[in-house]
Amino acid sequence: MKSPLRILYLEDDPRDAELVQETLTNDGISCHVTRVETEADFIASLEQGGFDLILADYTLPSFDGLSALKIAQQHWPHLPLIFVSGTLGEEVAIEALKIGATDYLFKTRLSRIVPSVRRALREAEERIDLIRAEEALRRSEAYLAEAQKLSHTDSFGWDVSSGKIYWSQETFRIFEYDPPPEPALELVFLRTHPEDRALVRQIIERVSQERKHFGIEHRLLMPNGSIKYLRVVGRPSNSQSGSFEFMGAIMDISDLKRAEEMRGAVARQANEALRGCLDALASVPELDDFLGQVMAVMTRHLGAVASTLWMRNFEQNTLTLELLFQDGRLMSPAEARYPEECRSLSLEGQRAAAILDQPTTLARILDPHLPIPEELRFYLRGLGIKTLLIIPLTLSGQANGQLNFRFTEDRDFDPEQLEIARALAIQASLAIHLTGLAKTARQSAVLEERNQLAAEIHDALAQSFTGISMQLGVAGEQLAAKQGDPLSQIQRANEIAKSGLAQARRSILSLHSSAIEQSGLTTRLQRLVETSNVAGLLRCDFRSDNIPEERLPPKIQHELLGFAQEAISNAVRHARPTVVSVTLRWEPPNLILKVEDNGSGISSASLEKSEGFGLRNIRARASQIDGKLDIHTAAGHGTSIVLTVPIST
Repeated sequence: MKSPLRILYLEDDPRDAELVQETLTNDGISCHVTRVETEADFIASLEQGGFDLILADYTLPSFDGLSALKIAQQHWPHLPLIFVSGTLGEEVAIEALKIGATDYLFKTRLSRIVPSVRRALREAEERIDLIRAEEALRRSEAYLAEAQKLSHTDSFGWDVSSGKIYWSQETFRIFEYDPPPEPALELVFLRTHPEDRALVRQIIERVSQERKHFGIEHRLLMPNGSIKYLRVVGRPSNSQSGSFEFMGAIMDISDLKRAEEMRGAVARQANEALRGCLDALASVPELDDFLGQVMAVMTRHLGAVASTLWMRNFEQNTLTLELLFQDGRLMSPAEARYPEECRSLSLEGQRAAAILDQPTTLARILDPHLPIPEELRFYLRGLGIKTLLIIPLTLSGQANGQLNFRFTEDRDFDPEQLEIARALAIQASLAIHLTGLAKTARQSAVLEERNQLAAEIHDALAQSFTGISMQLGVAGEQLAAKQGDPLSQIQRANEIAKSGLAQARRSILSLHSSAIEQSGLTTRLQRLVETSNVAGLLRCDFRSDNIPEERLPPKIQHELLGFAQEAISNAVRHARPTVVSVTLRWEPPNLILKVEDNGSGISSASLEKSEGFGLRNIRARASQIDGKLDIHTAAGHGTSIVLTVPIST
């Protein structure tokens, strides 16, 4: 009980009010009594608030207790009201109690006022607690109903003995039944998808016998043809009546299932995109072709209208536009009529360089903080571009460029879409890196090949010039002494010069072996053999059948030409043949190149040691293309060198 107790007393006699306060105080109830006589004062005091109890006389000159009770019940129902009167009849008192008065007592029997006040306050407190509990229950039920609606989850009860089912409102909504029908298992089966109906029946029969926890996922086929996915879980329980029942929850997981299907579709799309790019990386010969394929896949995947490839120039600290994909094809900046002043972007500013450090950047063209030149912004706006998606091309932690994707609407992206785009961008970065390594390797190989050929040309010419010098020296001595045959020495010097010239031509032809791509292997071999002829000293001939040159990789063609040049050169320099025959045959799946001469041959010892005669180079070229090398020779009986190369289909 509050202390002091604040009491509003409707009483026209001040002495009666004083007597009530004195009685309560004497019995240990500290109180403060506010006395009013009129309706206006009564209402004004209650509006000020702070009262714990109302005492009212039944009859007043300008107001009455029943009217006061009705006003209090309507606006301040939590306040208890006790009638204290000298003229209250029994029938009136009973009527007052029916209306809502807490108690009544006579002024002549004020001894009852203390227990009456205590009871009124206690009941009022209990009534307030009940109201609070009911309000909390209503609020909890409202929260639960809203949570169930938001999560598509609700509860059910199933009395196994009677077969009765109890559904909440949300369960009716999930099954799309109006609440009036009494739930039954047949209603569940009616909505269950025909393909899942047998499984649901089987589980219901099993758990009703085993009486254990259960969980199941199945589909509903709704009247409009749509499909819902449900997850149902239940646990056994004994009801208050002693019967066995299940209590559980029903969850509409349709959104989750659709999200899973969407993620699965995105994953399949990602796998197809990545597989397509990897296939392209293995099949297309040129970097631009592969990058075009990657840009096409990414542009379609993201729904962009176009995409651009920018490569980084580390020396100038700029990004240079290399390629564009638009209108369904790959093109150069010139073909796309891209403004020349916008084909190079500076990376000097912090914001411009920071973009390369981000996994992705989504930029709005109208954003004044977007670090691009105003002329480029104006150009893109003229094309109707509103959004740019920027993905750096990064390898080993270093950004070597970026891919930009253009959109004509304000776009946002799911994390899955961006993850696929980043994975494809990594493929592009890897392709650029691998192509750079291959280019460097090719340049190194060409340089090594040309150094070797330069050495051969040097050796051949040095040998020829030395022989010529010696022959002419002998002829000069013979002319001075007027003895011997100086003419034969001069003729021999001329033969050596012709032989050296043929050797030089063969070597120079190998320096231009890239011409194979234009004229073909057979034609280049024919020319090689023709340049090796030395009139009156060496006859070279060439034969070939129908060679499928379109199936021969460039590397194999290049090595075969070098192999033939090496074999002819070695024969002429060391075996002194008069005839060299070169044959190229196609015996599927093998291509066979044979170089045969009638020279002095190779000794068994030199052949076993692979010393001299360029045998090391010949064996090295054969191994480069997985060829099988067979050498048949004997001293004084010429040499036959056969290279068999498998050609994949």
